[in-house]
Amino acid sequence: MKVVILSQPFDTVTPPTQNSVGIWTYEVARRLASDCQTTVLARRSRGMPAHLEIDRVRFELLKCAPARLWGIASRFWRHVRPRSPLVAQSIYALDYLAQALRAIRRISPDIIHVQNFPQYVPAIRRAAPKAAIMLHMHCDWLAELDREAMKRALAATDLVVGCSGHVMAGARNRFADLDTVFAVLPNGAPESHNVSAAAGIPGRVLFVGRVSPEKGLHTLMKAWQIVTAELPAARLEIVGPSVTLPREFLIDLSSDNDVRDLARFYEGGRECVGSYEAALRAMIPAEIASTVSFLGTLPYKLLTERYAQASLLVNPSLSESFGMSLIEALSAGTPVLATRVGGMTEIVEGVGGGVLVEKNDPQALAAQMIDLLANPARTARMGFQAAARIADRYGWEKIAESTLSQYAAALALRHAHVEASRPHLSAGP
Repeated sequence: MKVVILSQPFDTVTPPTQNSVGIWTYEVARRLASDCQTTVLARRSRGMPAHLEIDRVRFELLKCAPARLWGIASRFWRHVRPRSPLVAQSIYALDYLAQALRAIRRISPDIIHVQNFPQYVPAIRRAAPKAAIMLHMHCDWLAELDREAMKRALAATDLVVGCSGHVMAGARNRFADLDTVFAVLPNGAPESHNVSAAAGIPGRVLFVGRVSPEKGLHTLMKAWQIVTAELPAARLEIVGPSVTLPREFLIDLSSDNDVRDLARFYEGGRECVGSYEAALRAMIPAEIASTVSFLGTLPYKLLTERYAQASLLVNPSLSESFGMSLIEALSAGTPVLATRVGGMTEIVEGVGGGVLVEKNDPQALAAQMIDLLANPARTARMGFQAAARIADRYGWEKIAESTLSQYAAALALRHAHVEASRPHLSAGP
């Protein structure tokens, strides 16, 4: 079976510095290679070759216009059509799409696995009419973007999978009138072989993710002042790129008032002081500034070490389709504290290992951090007990097996569609 996985035009797929969807693509593609002839199409970063082969997976890296040019175009577009952003149009990163379509025609795959870009699917269907197309959603765009455009995308798709039940529920509810087949295909986590019930470094709290307004770090900064007043030895490490999500990707689309209010951190907003990270640093009183470290992006392997060393992983997001940092922390035996948002609720309620609080509530967040850090043995046991359940549900081998099952389902649906569309001669008298 020939498989093409089409990455988002801004994904970084190969190590050492990958984004979350890039990690999914890389980890699963390598595990598919024993059963499938797998090609990954992704954007080429500076200094990278056009072709790579890793663990029998072929990576074709496409050279495209700088992402910042599309960012500038998106800002202009937002003033014209704020509810239908440029990123939702088939012309977004058109040079990337054109190269991908040429590669798809040349490879002639059986399965095309599209990461998160429904607006590309109609063009892909025209380029590969016989292939089964699986659209893999890692965000709520199907529920948020222009309904007619999303409907056209679904009509060209054989199977839609989402990273969480939360993502799929939004899509199902909006398109209940269609016969689209939806399923859940979650993110994965590395299996740790050295998990113990011992606590990490006492008082060390970890956040992992983009330093971006929707991640709720401003709530964490307010909560941290309460925590350090009670526990002066506590330390907070923030790991992730200082990359503010373009507001047209989420803020302008959301129906959640708390999420829409994050516009205050963007250009023209009342709390915009340059970058979001700068706004966060300005919130930290000088007397506790030494307790907070912004570490930037770390390679995946080093990140797993940070998880194991932490006493607690905190995710205060206001919008979270899945919550990859939760399963990564729990796989290392590190307990989690998260907001009751999106896919994070499913993770904590499904496997345990953590506590949920309401979003945008610094007092509740601080109270739980203090309680968990003040009881390290009990807190460590929470994470240790969840680690085995994480491996069983979210281990990369398990996710790769589930992906193969979804490919089989997509192929069956494509075959049924082709058969149904063929003209059938009626029997003679």
